[in-house]
Amino acid sequence: MSFKVVNTFATGLDFGESLLKPLDATLVTGVWRTEDELISNAADADALLGSAPLQPFTRRVLGSLPKCRILASLGLAYDRVDLEAATEYGIVVTNTPDYCLDEVSDHAVALMLALGRKLLQLDKAVKERQVLFVPPNRKAVEDIAQPPVFRIRDQTVGVIGLGSIGTATALKCRGLGMKVIGYDPYILGAVLASRGIEPVDLDTLLKDSDVVVVHALVTAETRGMLGYQQFKKMKPSCYLVNAARGDILDQEALVRALQEGLIAGAGLDVTVDEPISADNPLLKMSNVILTGHSAWYSAVADSGPEFWHKPMSQAIMALKGEWPRYPVNPQVKVRWLEKWGKRS
Repeated sequence: MSFKVVNTFATGLDFGESLLKPLDATLVTGVWRTEDELISNAADADALLGSAPLQPFTRRVLGSLPKCRILASLGLAYDRVDLEAATEYGIVVTNTPDYCLDEVSDHAVALMLALGRKLLQLDKAVKERQVLFVPPNRKAVEDIAQPPVFRIRDQTVGVIGLGSIGTATALKCRGLGMKVIGYDPYILGAVLASRGIEPVDLDTLLKDSDVVVVHALVTAETRGMLGYQQFKKMKPSCYLVNAARGDILDQEALVRALQEGLIAGAGLDVTVDEPISADNPLLKMSNVILTGHSAWYSAVADSGPEFWHKPMSQAIMALKGEWPRYPVNPQVKVRWLEKWGKRS
């Protein structure tokens, strides 16, 4: 049987095409971002590779793929896939849950430390005015470090979303001597406790944390989950770090909270509008660090085997009639195996 694999997200890269050699399969690549483009270019695909956070894999698109066995998404998130429709049409959707775990958790911790230690403000003072902060010049530090700089070991970090990346961040914070509390209603409290994370409800996490780090997926439940009322519950000295998705925060409420001093600052790898618009008030705030959705990157994470090849390996399993390793809609399994499963 001849197969067609369509990568809808990028061209000119190694997608693991060599992995297709044992199969009678061809790989078509392109850059298609709209529903109409996806339908026009992928309608006859047996397997589809794409970016579920960035492309609209809607019911309309999925319904146009009568031969498609699998949508293998690059990366972790899959918030723009209609999972109900995929399941209805017998398409298994996969992600890459072990991709860039260290990179994103490292980045979250780096944002936390840069905010807490006032690195950007201190760097600016030295570069612009050659300020020297050696003891006993305490006033020079305090004039810049508002609110005060605290010892990291004495701080409490609250992690929202304790999947693989959230857990990695929590464990790294524990290594810094911080108290770690966490909110994730889909993970048993005993499991969190076994990792040294105290399970709490969201209100307690917001009230008790010195740093709040967001690592949740975007779902109907989490979209806009942190708004003005939530920011009011946080300490005025608390920092917010978001290395997940911009839509989890109410961005207008965040701007207001920062302007009113409800929280001390924010480290944002992601924003609602990407790239961020030139008139966004966040750009002018000295207590906000913006890193432009770069947390995923390292020389290792950007390599073919780490990012591009893993989705291809999932697609190949599906083409062979084997249930893939990383399904996000496992409820389709029985129907999928009946329709596509390997015949003994």
